[in-house]
Amino acid sequence: MRRVAISILKIVVSVGLIGYLFYKLGLSNVLNQVKTARLSWFLTGTLLFLGSNILASLQWHMLLKLRGVGLPFRRVISYYFVGMFFNNFLMGQVGGDAFRIYDISRSSGQSEAAVSSVFFDRFIGFAILTSMALCAALYWSQFMDSNGIVIIIGLIFLGWLILFLILFNPRLVKSIAWIFDKFLSGKWRLKIKEIYLGIHNFKHHKQQLTIIILISCITQFLRILVHFAAARSIGVNIDLVYFIIFIPVIALISSLPISIGGIGIRESSAVALFAPVWEMHADIVAFEFLSFLISVITALPGGILFMIRKEHKPNIPKENFDV
Repeated sequence: MRRVAISILKIVVSVGLIGYLFYKLGLSNVLNQVKTARLSWFLTGTLLFLGSNILASLQWHMLLKLRGVGLPFRRVISYYFVGMFFNNFLMGQVGGDAFRIYDISRSSGQSEAAVSSVFFDRFIGFAILTSMALCAALYWSQFMDSNGIVIIIGLIFLGWLILFLILFNPRLVKSIAWIFDKFLSGKWRLKIKEIYLGIHNFKHHKQQLTIIILISCITQFLRILVHFAAARSIGVNIDLVYFIIFIPVIALISSLPISIGGIGIRESSAVALFAPVWEMHADIVAFEFLSFLISVITALPGGILFMIRKEHKPNIPKENFDV
């Protein structure tokens, strides 16, 4: 009953925000822009997103190998696309992560490795997005009337930095361990400890992590370019640097589990951020809707794979990896 109520609430949030935007801006204005989108730019955005998904699958595959999960890349990429498919329709933009964790746990028999790899995969992506946004905002602040966005992104970056210190500083973790001791049972404390040790283990693979971070930088930049291509498809000529500044913030807000697939949250936050640099707010909603449409199209293979795939027996590794 509680899950149903939460799902209904998320639908209400998404429908309410989208309805309000269409009421304020005019549904016909938004749809007219979408209908007149240039196919060449739309296809460019689709190819960019598809390329980013393949690179992101490679990044996740490398993280899994570091945790001792030796699944074939073709299977990992299929699990990633399934996760992307469900990201569009579940809570925020991270609902599909539950499917990724389930698939790896079922195939490898290593639930801890599944959780730690997906968590760290997300952490790297969001941290790099925020870092890119902060660099772009600091550069562009000299041309802005207000430094408010720089402060907001700086606070988000500080949050990621604190989380990084917690993940890789055992002494700091021990100082806050009392929180888990107070609110969690022994079974859950043990599971969280195993997951933490799995994440902490990544720091011992500096060379591989350097490659993974480089891949993630390219992946996140490609995804920013998707929004840029969607905007160009309807003739919106906003400087690329604004996309580098704003899209990471929009991605973070959209990932909050308060709507269905980030729908409504994404468009509303885009209007709030891009409004000072583009007066036609219907255009902003239109290119963000096109960006979402691109993400849905590129994730469709995941839905097909989910329907036709066969169950895989657990692939228990022969070698134990210390954490």
